[in-house]
Amino acid sequence: MDSLNLASIFHGYLVSKIDKMNLVLKITITLGLVTGSLFVLDNFYSSSLRSNKNTKADYVSSTKIDADVLIHGPCEPLWMVNPEQLDEATGKKSYNLALSHSDFADNYLHLYLYLKSNKAPKLILLYVTPESMDKNFNTFNSYRFAQYMYDDTVAKVLSECDAEYYRRIWIPYFAYAYYNKQITFNALQGLKHKKDNRALPFFVNGFEPPAKITWDNHLEDMQSQYPQGYEFMIDSSRVKYLKKTIALAKQYGSKIILFESPVLSESLKSLKNREETITFINQLAAKENVDYILFKDENLSASRSNYISSLNLNAKGLVVFNDTLAKYIKNYFTN
Repeated sequence: MDSLNLASIFHGYLVSKIDKMNLVLKITITLGLVTGSLFVLDNFYSSSLRSNKNTKADYVSSTKIDADVLIHGPCEPLWMVNPEQLDEATGKKSYNLALSHSDFADNYLHLYLYLKSNKAPKLILLYVTPESMDKNFNTFNSYRFAQYMYDDTVAKVLSECDAEYYRRIWIPYFAYAYYNKQITFNALQGLKHKKDNRALPFFVNGFEPPAKITWDNHLEDMQSQYPQGYEFMIDSSRVKYLKKTIALAKQYGSKIILFESPVLSESLKSLKNREETITFINQLAAKENVDYILFKDENLSASRSNYISSLNLNAKGLVVFNDTLAKYIKNYFTN
C-alpha cells in the first residue's frame, strides 16, 4: 500500500513538473515568436522606407543628385522655389531639399543625410524668417528619421528633440509603431517602389507646386486669435540648430546664405516684434559670418492676388520671385 502511494505521489510530481516545463516552453516559444516577428517588422519597415523615392531623406541618401545649388528650409521654399526655372536662367543644377512644417533640427538632419551621399553643393540657400525662430511654428518630425536611428548623429538629434520617443526605440519595431500613422503609408509605398525598381520621385527636383491657388485665410485666423498682434518668442533650440546647420554647411565647404522671400505687406502690422526678430537673425548671421538676404518686391507684397498666405506666394507670384532669385544666384556665380 505504501509503495502504491509513493508511486502515485511520484507520478503526480512528474506530471506537475512536466506541466510546468510545458508552460515555460510555451512562454519561451511565444516570446521567441513575438520577438522574431518584431525583428521581421523592424527590418521590413527599415528596408521599405529606404526604398521610398518620394521621401526626401531616403531619396537623397540613395541617389547621386550632386546639385550646385541647394534650396532648404520649411514649406515656404518647398512650395515657392522651382529649380527648373532657376536652372534655365543660371545654367546651374539646383535641388529643393525643403520639407513642410520642418524646423532647423529637421533641416539639419536632412542636410546631413544629403551631404553623406552627395557632393557638397557650392551654394546653400536656407530660408529663415521670424516664424522660424519660434516653436509655435514648424516642428521636428521624428518619424522622418526612424530608419536612420542607428546613425550616431541622427540618434543624438532624436534624443535632444524627442526624448520620449528616443527612450523607446531600442525595442524592435517600436521606432516605426510609435508614429505608425505617418510611417506605414511611406513603407508600403517604398515596397512598391522597390518592386517596380523606381529610380525617381514624383517631384524629381524637390519642388512641390502649391496645392492651393487662392487665399487660405491664414492671416485672418491669426488676427482673430491674436487681436493685439503676435509676438515672436525666440527659442534656444531653434538658435542652436540654425547654428549647427550653418556649421555643417561650412564643414563641407559649401557657401550658405540665409534668405527670406517677399512678405505680404498687410500682414506686417499683425507682427508686433518682427523687426526686432529680424535684427536678432541679422546679428546671428553676422556672428556666424554668413549673409542674410531679405528679398523685397513692393509689387508682389502689395497684393493678396500673389499669395496663398502671408509668407507663401501662389503660382503666379512664385514665378516673379524665382526670376529674382535666379538673378541673385547667377550674379553670385559670376562674381
